Formats: sequence, C-alpha cells, structure tokens
Amino acid sequence: MNTRLKKLQQSLAKHKIDALLVRVHEGDNQNVLYLSGFGGTTGVLVISKKHAFIVTDARYYTRAVAEAKDYKLVKVIRGKKFTDHINEALALAKLTKTSRIGFEAAHVPVSIAEIWKSELKGKLVATQHVVERFRQYKDAQEVELLRKACRITSKVYNEVAAIMRAGMTENEVAFELDMRLRRYGAISNSFTSIVAAGPNSAIPHHATGDRKLRAGEPVIMDFGGLFPGGYCSDITRTAFVPGKEPSKRIQEIYNIVLKANQAARRGLKPGITYKEFDKIARDYIAENGYGQYFTHGLGHSLGLVAHDPFDYEHDAFEVGTVVTDEPGIYIDGFGGVRIEDDLVVTKDGNERLTNAPYWKF
Repeated sequence: MNTRLKKLQQSLAKHKIDALLVRVHEGDNQNVLYLSGFGGTTGVLVISKKHAFIVTDARYYTRAVAEAKDYKLVKVIRGKKFTDHINEALALAKLTKTSRIGFEAAHVPVSIAEIWKSELKGKLVATQHVVERFRQYKDAQEVELLRKACRITSKVYNEVAAIMRAGMTENEVAFELDMRLRRYGAISNSFTSIVAAGPNSAIPHHATGDRKLRAGEPVIMDFGGLFPGGYCSDITRTAFVPGKEPSKRIQEIYNIVLKANQAARRGLKPGITYKEFDKIARDYIAENGYGQYFTHGLGHSLGLVAHDPFDYEHDAFEVGTVVTDEPGIYIDGFGGVRIEDDLVVTKDGNERLTNAPYWKF
C-alpha cells in the first residue's frame, strides 16, 4: 500500500471522521494525484480506515486502474447520478448513514456540498488542511522529482540569457523560455511566464507584453515548468541586456538582493518559521536602505503546484519542506531586481535545487 494513503487512513481518527471524500473536477485539486497517483481531471476518492475507492467516469476507467493501484474502481455509469456511485463506494466500505464522512471544504463548491448533504448516506463533516498537511513535507522521491525539474529549468535560463538581445520583445523572450521547457520534457508551464524589462521590472507580477528590450536594462524572468510525475519548478533570475553597462544604481540593487537571497538561504534549517526566514532577507534589504521597496513575502512552498499548501501561521519548516527564496527590490519608474531559488530543508540545513548562475557585472 502506498505510504501516503496509509498515513491518511491512520489520521482519520484524529480528525474524528470515518472516511474522507477527496474530489477533483477539471484538475482543480492535486490532493487526488498526491494520494492515489491518478492524474485524470474528474473523480472522487472515498477513503475509510480500511478501504480506498476511486469513483470516476468512462473516460478514465483504464487510467484509474493503472494509476491508482491501491484503490478499487467504482465506475460511474451514464444516466446515473455521481452521488449514487459515491454511495456505492461508501456501502462497500461498510459505512452507514450514521458514519461521519469528511469532505474537503476548500475544494468542494457550496452547491456540490449541499447536494452531497442531501443525497449521500452519511453525516457530512467539513474538513480543512487534512491532506495538505502531509504535502507540506516532501519525501525523497518528491525531492528528486523537484530537483530534476529545477535543474532543467535552470538550464533553460542559461540558454535564454545567452541569446537575449536588444530589440527582442518580452513576449519573444517568454516564447524562448516556454519552448525550451517543452523541449526538455515539461508537460506545461507551472504558471504563465513573466518577462519584465526596463521599468516594467518594477512590477513584481508584470503582464508580459511587446515592449522591446534595450541595452543595459534589467530583465526579470520568472518562470517554471510542470514535469512528468506532477512536480513544478519556479525560478527567477534578473539578467541584463548586452550592449551597454547597467547603471551603478541597478548594480547596487542587484548585489543587495543577491546577498539577501544568500543570507536567507544560510539561515534556512529545520525548526525555523516562515516569519523568521522572511525576516533574514527583509532585515538585510532594510539595513541597506531599500526596505520600503521589498513589497512581497520572501517565498512560498513548492510542489505539485507552484504555490503548494503550507500552514505558515502554525507550522515550522522541517526536513522535506521545499520553499522558494525570492527577495526583490522594485522602484516605480526605474526598475527592479528579483532573484529566486528553490530550496529543500535538510537535517543539516538546506540544499539549493536550482543551480542557474547569478549575474556577474
């Protein structure tokens, strides 16, 4: 049995539920993939303390059997309600109308929850962050998939930085990034690539457009890929368009951001909280006179999605936490710099999964 399923089953009593329903619709919930290996866009996992079922339609019968090996398939038949088949799975799991059936409130629309409460044979209980808490800490296999994704993405940056020239547009640079991600195995982007040149680099999440690059100006490239196995990369580098020496001020800003990134990385270790991690980089930037221009959080959890779940308020980083380290300075009308690496917490500190070089003036 896969260890993720077993851990979840063992946790049901803690949450005072007899089973958990995990729903994916049009690919909106990676918890299904995490728990079962099923990568289809529609289905419901029915997980009790001793049983596990996957309920899906005819488009996915073959994939469900092949991918969700620890789950018994309950086939959705055209003309019947989906809830009829969830009830079939609940009955096979020997659950009754008095059983407490958990469902993921964050992933089930109110309209669907109302239907479930009316039609399912059990007492529906809304749950929060049950599966997500397991996803916060990656195992060795997950880390290896993330490492591979990050190394490929770093390679893509190296290639595109080498061909970037004045006169190219932001969209053309983004195309080069996206094309190379696919060439080296990405299934899709983990988010829409951001390429922000010149004054646009002062906008942290700029909408990539047709502005032409000019010699000497900064170009922020924030991009990543979704790779086979389901895991994402997310990297940001600030490069400079060849043909003119960048201004002294932007060079100063770049070096401050880089040192803030490196300081935070040195401080990342088991037991540190997100707030403490963020403070390292934020204090360094403030001490160097640019505190007001660092306008976002230092980073986020990374995994099956670019912003993977993590309870930053209550949980510390531990071995297996994968987090981004992305300080930035943004000055309206002038420009900005952001440098992002993907890090995994280890027993001795951390490992940098991304290995793209930093800029050398």
